[in-house]
Amino acid sequence: MPLSLVKKHTMKKLILTFMIVFSIASIATLTSCQKQDPPTIAEQLVGKWTMKTAIGSYVLNGDKTNGTTNFTADDYFEFKADGTVTIVETNQTYKGNWKITNDKLVFTNTNYMDYAIAGYTIKILTANDLQLYYAEQTNPNASLEQWLNLAK
Repeated sequence: MPLSLVKKHTMKKLILTFMIVFSIASIATLTSCQKQDPPTIAEQLVGKWTMKTAIGSYVLNGDKTNGTTNFTADDYFEFKADGTVTIVETNQTYKGNWKITNDKLVFTNTNYMDYAIAGYTIKILTANDLQLYYAEQTNPNASLEQWLNLAK
């Protein structure tokens, strides 16, 4: 085979090899850059959250009372992906269930957080901070407003 044909044949092989490698690299790059959906509220809640403070404002028979409860590092909520929750507060353990319904955090069977039947509004949810809010007014002389602050 003449030398010019060998060079052309080798050049064709090099170009073909380059095109194959380039195609594979392009596909890999496009595949890895696909947009991922942001995590859901439920996915963001999963994990252990330490209770920091509970702030309450209460009106009973027209008398208003404000209060703050500070918690220790031993007080926490642990949300599991299967919808179960463990709550530890002042060495007392409560177990039950949780779910997100209509953008509210609803607890059941905990004997601790179940009084908010319609659920808690999630005011803050970041990678490190969670704030739950609940308000109820039974009549003009009786109301309850609470904020529970947690951290990861």
